[in-house]
Amino acid sequence: MAAKQVTDREKSAHAVVAAGQTHAEATGAAVGELLKPHLGKGESLPDIGLVMILVARALEAAKTRMVEADAAHEAELGDDDAIRRARDEAATALSDRLVELREVIVGVYGSATAGAVFPGPAPQDPVVLSRFAGEVGAQLERVKLPAPRLKGAKLDLAETAADLRDLRAALDAKIKDVAREVREAQATLAGKTQALAAYDELFGGGATILTGLLRMAGKADLAAKVKPSTRRPGQTASDAGDPGAAAAPTAGTGDK
Repeated sequence: MAAKQVTDREKSAHAVVAAGQTHAEATGAAVGELLKPHLGKGESLPDIGLVMILVARALEAAKTRMVEADAAHEAELGDDDAIRRARDEAATALSDRLVELREVIVGVYGSATAGAVFPGPAPQDPVVLSRFAGEVGAQLERVKLPAPRLKGAKLDLAETAADLRDLRAALDAKIKDVAREVREAQATLAGKTQALAAYDELFGGGATILTGLLRMAGKADLAAKVKPSTRRPGQTASDAGDPGAAAAPTAGTGDK
């Protein structure tokens, strides 16, 4: 789902772009008539209508880049849930095996031996759990088991250590997957932030230009509707609810 900060800006962009495209010809003609008497020798009027159209096109392009960057970031975040679930499942499998192993050691060799193998209870954090499992596995390779409390009971240390290594390797792989997703999410967020900033900068300047030209053309009501907000970047004053702002126009409508 698109972020509200993006959809709010997109709404304002539509209004300003539509105003720039729809009223370019009439506004250009009116502003030209206003400025024509002030031309110097050898000077000619610029194409004001074309300037409005180009500003509208530039704003439309910036809006599109912003929307696409937001969509890319949302898509990236959407991938995270399954990967985090896989990591948590791997952590649960390793944690359950450690709990089971401790219970076996206590039952067969006693709590003192279990205390020599386990430095404490299994932690919840997946990264810390992996390190904890590594410590337990190392202790299994060093510990000297006493005689079993139950006749015939025996723990295969090499097999148990290998089992822990496999479970830990599976968890480590999932931890790396999550870390990769975090880095990718940071990258798409940076792209979105950059696109937002670029849009806001262009919107502020472009909407201000159109506002001024519309006012010069005698279209004060329409100018008020495309005036940029002083409260919220990337939005018109009317969309942002600035005090005294005009109501937002329907795209493609307004004073002629």
